[in-house]
Amino acid sequence: MNKQQIEYVLTEVRKLTFENPFGHERAERESRMLQQLGAHPGEKHPLKLASSSFRRLLPWIRSTEEALLKRLKTQALEEKWKDHASCLAFFALYHEVANDLDRLINSRTDDSQQNRQLYTKIQQGVAARHRLIEGMTERIWNQPDHLFACFYQLRRAFHYIHNEIIGDSAPIRRLRMQVWESVFTKDMMSYQQWMYHAVGRFPTLILGPSGSGKEIVARAIGLSRFIPYNVKAGRFEASALTSFHPVNLSALTETLIESELFGHRKGAFTGATQDRAGLFASAGSYGTVFLDEIGDVSHATQVKLLRLLQSGEYQAVGDNQTQHYAGKILAATHKDLHAEMEAGRFREDFFYRLCGDQVHTVALSEILQDRPEELVSSVHYICRKLFGATGADELSPRIVATLQSQVPANYEWPGNFRELEQAVRNIVVRNEYQAVRRQSPSSPTQQISQAYQHSSMTMAEWTRAYAKQAYQLFGNYKQAAERLEVDQRTIKKWVD
Repeated sequence: MNKQQIEYVLTEVRKLTFENPFGHERAERESRMLQQLGAHPGEKHPLKLASSSFRRLLPWIRSTEEALLKRLKTQALEEKWKDHASCLAFFALYHEVANDLDRLINSRTDDSQQNRQLYTKIQQGVAARHRLIEGMTERIWNQPDHLFACFYQLRRAFHYIHNEIIGDSAPIRRLRMQVWESVFTKDMMSYQQWMYHAVGRFPTLILGPSGSGKEIVARAIGLSRFIPYNVKAGRFEASALTSFHPVNLSALTETLIESELFGHRKGAFTGATQDRAGLFASAGSYGTVFLDEIGDVSHATQVKLLRLLQSGEYQAVGDNQTQHYAGKILAATHKDLHAEMEAGRFREDFFYRLCGDQVHTVALSEILQDRPEELVSSVHYICRKLFGATGADELSPRIVATLQSQVPANYEWPGNFRELEQAVRNIVVRNEYQAVRRQSPSSPTQQISQAYQHSSMTMAEWTRAYAKQAYQLFGNYKQAAERLEVDQRTIKKWVD
């Protein structure tokens, strides 16, 4: 390669290194580089989890690195190119070990021998590139264990986002970009140098309609956290595979929520026959607790979670000893939390502790409106999850054909991906699916009118039922009274 080509690749790779791999800027840059450089005379790069165009580009990266290293044997690198050369070394070494990282991710066991072999390979890769990184003082080059941890995190994030958030519609591409930035921020260089611990603990709030894949997004974020590598033990400080701890809060009573999250001591309540660690204790510093349906929790639970978000402190049920949680919290809801705050059901201070990082999932109808053929990839993904790769290849064409013949083209899919999954099951079993017919929503007055027509309740019974509903919704007399604009004693009289 000539000097002009080397400098061109150095300039572009410096930008590639820190760009969002799911962003359109990254795709456009790769395309321009291939147009500029042309077809590489050598073989394609053996990287498996990558687009064909990127595999065509990687040999140029390798050739540039080899040509630059050869040149540096006889002449020093100009000062203005030192940072570029360091980025080239990082980018090339990462993709050199990417297939090894994929095997590590797909392995179901924490194999210290496999870890040590890969760590040694990274050390050797750094040594072979010493002329490219000469004079660079960043921790990422001085500590191979940190470089290994960075590579492992990068590859896990790419793996889970690429494999689980599927599709090529514009809304899905934007969602993948959001998730990547939720993990690494827009400033990946600073993240890998010094922000990884602090940013990794930032709470993330996932918002979107029911059935739109909020837990899939949560898993992708939760399984992509930075985990340090322990050289002496030959293991990472925690297992990425067991680091994600989801809980559906709407399925639990108030007491069970506290026990599930914070744990309890023996005798704290009826049925507490022994001590039990909660999710926050089990997750540890490198784990993630996912609070699904956060919009359904009472004010009492919100207060306890607010304390934990502010200081990391919490107490098990029935215990006075304070414990500390240093992991990540993810929360999700389909509710409009601004409306919930206006109605007094969701605390503003709690919301603002949760909302520093937000990710918005997408309705299936929005995806299909942008790109109707996404139905094919979505059905194939569901079939692969239910029946494996072979079953997906066999079943998905028939299921797609059945959906296209039985479901209106403009169907809104009100249940989103959850409904689509049930449609797949219906077709597998009965070879049919009847689309949900939604009635237009009625106003509160219309709903009361309809209920009244089918009821024989007295005025007193109506009042009692209304008061009990308010008490059940808010969980205490004070807030129920405020909502109905009556005295607490009035509410208590009707509820008791």
